[in-house]
Amino acid sequence: MTEMKVDVERVSEVERKVSIEVPWDHVKEELDLAYKGLQKRARVKGFRAGKVPRKVLEQYYKSAVEGEVVNRLVDDSFKRAIADNSLVPINNPRLDEMPKLEDGTPLAFVAMVEVKPEITVEHYKGVEIEKKVRAVSDAEVDRELEMLREKAMVIEPITDRKELQNGDLAVIDFFGYVDGETFKGGKGINYTVEVGAGQMIPGFEDALLGMTIGEEKRFDLNFPKDEGPEEARGKDVEWKVDLKELKKKILPDLDDDFAQDLGEFDTLAELKENLRENLATREDAKSRRLLRDAAMEKLVELNPVEVPPLMTDRQLDFLLQDANRAAEQSKSQEVMEAVLKLRDEARPRAEKQVAGMLILEAVARQESIEVEDSEIDGRIADLAREHRMPLKQLKQQLRDNDQIDALRYNMRQDKALDFVMDNATVTEREVTAEELEAESHGHDHDHDHDHDHDHDHDHDHDHDHDHDHHHHD
Repeated sequence: MTEMKVDVERVSEVERKVSIEVPWDHVKEELDLAYKGLQKRARVKGFRAGKVPRKVLEQYYKSAVEGEVVNRLVDDSFKRAIADNSLVPINNPRLDEMPKLEDGTPLAFVAMVEVKPEITVEHYKGVEIEKKVRAVSDAEVDRELEMLREKAMVIEPITDRKELQNGDLAVIDFFGYVDGETFKGGKGINYTVEVGAGQMIPGFEDALLGMTIGEEKRFDLNFPKDEGPEEARGKDVEWKVDLKELKKKILPDLDDDFAQDLGEFDTLAELKENLRENLATREDAKSRRLLRDAAMEKLVELNPVEVPPLMTDRQLDFLLQDANRAAEQSKSQEVMEAVLKLRDEARPRAEKQVAGMLILEAVARQESIEVEDSEIDGRIADLAREHRMPLKQLKQQLRDNDQIDALRYNMRQDKALDFVMDNATVTEREVTAEELEAESHGHDHDHDHDHDHDHDHDHDHDHDHDHDHHHHD
């Protein structure tokens, strides 16, 4: 059989003109198959089922059959052309017009397609990055200790007095009335209030001071304007409170006995050292994450990349999928405009993310970084443990949703970034918690290289039947 002819013309960094010619003998074979299939199904008056002559079928069905054959040939030949020429389309091919079938003539058509640019990266070894190191402060260790102490707290009834004091836990029944009517949220039975902790509306806990067990007290108190139930906001509320019990928190002393009660330590000093080490491990993990972000930032800065607008738009769709869904559901003009504004603001970030993604792909290609099947199996096993799922079930789920390739892609990108990190020049700088907080906010994690991979890898190459130069999925 004569071979299909393909010519790929580079129009720009991101656009290719693909000219395809399908030989007539292949077109004829497809037509014959289509008519054979139709012959089995067609019902034409005066002919037995399955015995309608082709000439009669052509009379009735010529344009439908030819349209179907042309569509299939265009799709299949385009898929083959892009596979044979290692192109990665990022949109559906655009045809000015669908080709027409002519007896004895090859089927020829031209498709314009945007492709992912295959870039070469020069500056990815010896990248200079700064690791922000933060020492754990005594105050943080004390905070952790205090949390452990709170966990070990016991609550006991107060037996040596009946009068409520600041700091007590008061068990009360309370009822609130606005204009003599109760309101939703204005009632509590056997409700425990830590007096002085500011759990209740301003003034409420102060009004309880001096009450004795068994006493009922009534008092008026204005409800805050901007919180709580609608019917009470800003209104005068008449409160009725019954004090039923008094309790107190008993916190253990922070000493060696306390450390021993936790089971693993002989002294308080050992416990403190352990807390400090745990905090330091957490901080180191955080600073390593920030270091990866900094490496991505630097890679994008050192290797300018022309990002196809279509890829930026796809990444914006991915980043703003929740906002887009909310806008679609609300159908409000205001929400739509807010999402468009958000989209404009996020565009530079999305561009950087796509650039980072293309750069890491290039690093992986240039350094022959691959992900073995055994590595994927290991990663799936980790995920199964994380999500407490049977391994077999997760594997099947990933296969059913065509997510194995996306997983391999993400792992390859991570390995490429690991390579950059292993070959980077890292300097360390000590920072305070405040500096770290400020710098993290300013950074905004632009390069957490989360990306919408579906469009770039398993693209469905159905051509655009509207022939109107607009891309649609």
